[in-house]
Amino acid sequence: YLSPRWLVSNDQEDQALKVLADIRRAPQDSEIVQLEFLEIKAQHMFEVDRSRAKFPQYQSGTLKDNFLLGLHDYASLFTNKSLRKRVFVAVFTMVFQQWSGINAILYYAAFIFQYLGLTGNTTSLLASGVGGILLMLATIPAVLYIDQFGRKPVLIAGAIGLGISHIIVAGLYGAYGPTWTGKAAAGWVAVVFVWIYEINFGYSWGPGAWVLVAEVFPLGVRAKGISIGASSNWLNNFAIGQATPAMVKHMTYGTFIFFGIVCFLAAAFIYFMVPETKGLTLEEMDEVFGDEAGNAADDRARLDRIYTQLGLMDGGDHPMNSEKAAAADVMVTGGYKNTTFN
Repeated sequence: YLSPRWLVSNDQEDQALKVLADIRRAPQDSEIVQLEFLEIKAQHMFEVDRSRAKFPQYQSGTLKDNFLLGLHDYASLFTNKSLRKRVFVAVFTMVFQQWSGINAILYYAAFIFQYLGLTGNTTSLLASGVGGILLMLATIPAVLYIDQFGRKPVLIAGAIGLGISHIIVAGLYGAYGPTWTGKAAAGWVAVVFVWIYEINFGYSWGPGAWVLVAEVFPLGVRAKGISIGASSNWLNNFAIGQATPAMVKHMTYGTFIFFGIVCFLAAAFIYFMVPETKGLTLEEMDEVFGDEAGNAADDRARLDRIYTQLGLMDGGDHPMNSEKAAAADVMVTGGYKNTTFN
């Protein structure tokens, strides 16, 4: 299937509706399919309308103009002071997420567990599997409670837990490694704290970093802002993958001390540099980041007008059939969205 979003953006709405109905396994005229289709269409109309308003000189549809449109959108993230602050938050949130050491653990788990005294491939792989399961299960409370507790408390608590786990593992290795002769119990304690580390990551920085990065940007540049955050994530992911074997070889337990220090710095970064985004509207987010231009208010007005035009709002700033519209909105946005229609 071609993406319904791509089809809508290329004036193939009938095909987009057909694909969407096939994906949802529902008739094309069913309310949930129609609502989701209109949400996708509204987002496309919003992007086109915003582009025409901000960059009327690049609307010919040529490859050159399309390139310049994207270039100017990305440039605005760095030339606008408020957006630059948001890029800073997004980039360094992902820097700290990766340099907390999570992918060093996941990529080289079997090797690291052997390094902590576990013998035999089966044992180390079993330990790795347990860690993966715990990591997955730990994400469940994050999904359920992150809106209740807020982003900052969850990320700060997680970072502190990650840092403590690293330091304890480093201390155990420094005391009993590298041979662990007669100290199998100490090796298993170190493994347990690696598992505790993974649990801490699962409920905090695993999902929480992505939620935060998605929320700080206004609608008009959200996709491009998130793409910069994701690029930071994968660039640092690559660096971690390349650096970890050499770090373990030359720094031994100092590797865990290094990651532990980074985790404590991450907690400080979130505490001092990152605003709480829980429950904030996009307009309130503008105020938090000092956006005097009111980009979010303009985006909201533009989106409200399009929603009303498509029948998703009744003209009185109220969504049509709010429960089903909300269900469609969750499917379209992935479940996290700052903007609400009151």
